[in-house]
Amino acid sequence: MMAALKLKIGFDAKRLFLNNTGLGNYSRTLVKNLHRYYPQHEYHLFTPEVKENETSRYFLDNDFFIHTPPSYLPGSLWRSRGMARKINDLNLDIYHGLSHEIPPGISSKTLKVLTIHDLIFEKYPKLFSWYDRWLYTLKYKSSCSRANQIVGVSKATCHDVETLYLIDRQKISLIYQSCDEVFQNHTVRHKEKSYFLYVGTINERKGLLDAVKAYGMLEEKFQLPFVVVGAGGTYADAVKSAVSRLGLTPKFNFMGNLPNRELVEVYANALCLVLPSAYEGFGIPVAEALFTGTPVITSNTSALPEAAGPGGIILQPGNVAQLAQAMADMFDETRWNEFSDKGRNYVASHFDSASTAEALMNLYYRLMGTTAG
Repeated sequence: MMAALKLKIGFDAKRLFLNNTGLGNYSRTLVKNLHRYYPQHEYHLFTPEVKENETSRYFLDNDFFIHTPPSYLPGSLWRSRGMARKINDLNLDIYHGLSHEIPPGISSKTLKVLTIHDLIFEKYPKLFSWYDRWLYTLKYKSSCSRANQIVGVSKATCHDVETLYLIDRQKISLIYQSCDEVFQNHTVRHKEKSYFLYVGTINERKGLLDAVKAYGMLEEKFQLPFVVVGAGGTYADAVKSAVSRLGLTPKFNFMGNLPNRELVEVYANALCLVLPSAYEGFGIPVAEALFTGTPVITSNTSALPEAAGPGGIILQPGNVAQLAQAMADMFDETRWNEFSDKGRNYVASHFDSASTAEALMNLYYRLMGTTAG
């Protein structure tokens, strides 16, 4: 019976092994959840390099088939040529490009699924060089055209793919992403609520500088410490310079990147997450915060209202005065409890591991012409 078929599924695992933030988190969570809930299938991971660390341990210790280039072939060349040859040799049923790309040359016998997280470079071209825009457009459009089905991680991303690339909506499936189990399994307790929190790459689009300016407008009684988790380049330097210029250096703690086992407690003891980003394909920190019961202040653009749901105060990005007021409002215990409870219930019913894995596996089954039964 076709429904009992053991599928051979391949994934682009470059970011799973090599990226510690957004796309890496998405890849690890997705593949781990599929493996946990649907262990009957065969899972193949394709990566130019394997890094052994805390985040990759699950994939090295369990029954995954990991494929890397031969020693004589550069990883970039293997990804553009050799990977497809290996995929064809394995006769995979499905290949899933987890981050915007599908290598050319994969046989039509293998069904191709593509995840698009965002089209930031199309919406905010000034943040990218002309070469990067050209290259991304070339790769993304080509991959979209060769995919049998495209997964958008939010309604906003699905809409962007449909309208900007003129893709038939029937070819696009909305499948939300989840986050690491450590956040989902966190038991809500009495919070210290002892600081404001920002989590994410420190770049211009995410609006940390606006958060600094808003913090500077707060009455002193509301100026709890401000913890920043993440790293960045020249923009991060500009943020730190602004903190110094405003005389706020003692109030700000730049912690760099943290492993999830430490990050979950940082979320849990925050008053709120402040993420006034101009654009996100989804916004994993929003979901992570809400799973721990921590309310979110974020923007009314892109996928952020979807990610935050009723657990977020939603604002116009760039409105510093409005942001400052929202930060002050978090000290209202009744409002805080309402956002915390509603937010945690929302993410638990929309972004939990089991339901997001089921939605993706059902897509695979549908493409194969069978059911999960």
